[in-house]
Amino acid sequence: MTTAGKRMWAAGGTVVAAAAVNVATGMLTQKWTLAWWLCTTVAVVIGGGLQAWLTMSDRAAARRQEVEDVDVDGALAQRLPGAGEQVVRRAKVNGDLTQEQSG
Repeated sequence: MTTAGKRMWAAGGTVVAAAAVNVATGMLTQKWTLAWWLCTTVAVVIGGGLQAWLTMSDRAAARRQEVEDVDVDGALAQRLPGAGEQVVRRAKVNGDLTQEQSG
């Protein structure tokens, strides 16, 4: 799923959860001020948690290097500082292929 798709589902889930809390609290207590405060709290907590999850998944996706469908007359080198994934697919390399990771 793309980042935009994840963000769409996260935003929708946050709104639905907050609305459900608002309606349920209002119906059970008939204290609508309390219902709105709880709704706002749920929206902030769930929204913040989902945004943290999205941020972490974006970082994990960013730690990937890919080379594919290339013809290289010389050497090909990939260098990635820190953890991540390096991929070479359907590549024709006439020299050395070097993949390095550090950290």
